[in-house]
Amino acid sequence: MSVMMNGMRHLLRSAARPACCGQQWTRCVGGVGQLVAEVETALAGGKLLERGSPMYSQLNAQVHRLRAENDQFVVDVQNLKKARAELVAEEARMIAKIHADGQSGHHGSKIVETLKQIEDLDRQMAMLRSQQVQNVRDVGLLKRQKVTIEKSEEVMKLERQVQEALGQAEPVQEDGPLATSIAEAVQRLRDEFDANSVSSAEAKKDIENAVSRIRSSEMSLRVRRDKADPTSDALRASLISGLYQVRRKNAKLSQMRDMQAFNAQLVGVLQRARHSLSRKAEVQLLVAAGNKEHIKVEINVMLRDIQMLQKVTEELEATQAKHADEGAEVTTKLRGLKTEVTPETGLLRERLIAALREEEFCMARLAVLRNVQAQDVKFLAELEHALAK
Repeated sequence: MSVMMNGMRHLLRSAARPACCGQQWTRCVGGVGQLVAEVETALAGGKLLERGSPMYSQLNAQVHRLRAENDQFVVDVQNLKKARAELVAEEARMIAKIHADGQSGHHGSKIVETLKQIEDLDRQMAMLRSQQVQNVRDVGLLKRQKVTIEKSEEVMKLERQVQEALGQAEPVQEDGPLATSIAEAVQRLRDEFDANSVSSAEAKKDIENAVSRIRSSEMSLRVRRDKADPTSDALRASLISGLYQVRRKNAKLSQMRDMQAFNAQLVGVLQRARHSLSRKAEVQLLVAAGNKEHIKVEINVMLRDIQMLQKVTEELEATQAKHADEGAEVTTKLRGLKTEVTPETGLLRERLIAALREEEFCMARLAVLRNVQAQDVKFLAELEHALAK
């Protein structure tokens, strides 16, 4: 017995040691979060990220590292389970002996030590599973960033091809291969958007059902509020499990909404690129035909469009300024509540994030509008040049 106990003590000290622990573990987790933030920041700034970029390689490296860690966690858990099975068997034998003798006798101290070791093993396995869950989440987050880069690369390359076509003197084919590639990419993004809409609706139903079960567990637990017995523990465990289930499903729903938002942004980029191709083809046809009356009509249309875009831009500038002011105001309030964690600070922080995000969206839209205006001015110059001949 003493040999087995000594072996168990050694296992408790060493078998469940994770690949990244303490400060090193914190740095690993921070590395994932920082890398994801860098990808999002680069995309928000309109930078082209490609599969062959260092950032994409770092995402791959992090995924491989986390999967290797999880493989080791699985091995560690299996080793702990084997040790635990021996202890549980010993526990059963000692409990049976107590029942047979009708008293604990000299078995009391031994069974207490055995139960403590089982408890320690359970906590070790819980720790490993918790770290494994975090790694699984991080792998999913990293993979989504990889997909984001892949989609962005495809769309940005198509947009770049459009810009190159617009800058050349050769005739632009409105329904040529480039336009076809854009249409196909748009359709893929829309199909994925629709699929996520269906999945989101299903997820919302699952969340509603889970919330209903949580309320039932909560009401049952309230009846036994002052009791500490197996039934109360089971109800509390059910409540906690349900809360985590809702948390997981909400996270999944949030991920699908994020993907839908990104797809919508990419569709917008492609639609504007396709519109520019079409507009360029129209301008070229007008210039080639040389009909000055038709050119004048198109010039008036473009002047009207430029004026309308300017009005939209001014309104968006005002909206952006409003969000910026709100962000500054909320930041000041939060600075006055530095040490507090209350519902009020939670609401303020939510307002701050919303203001910052909306300001980000405004700036992105303003950049798009300025780009469209610049392109329209170029088209206008081409028509005016043709009219002056």
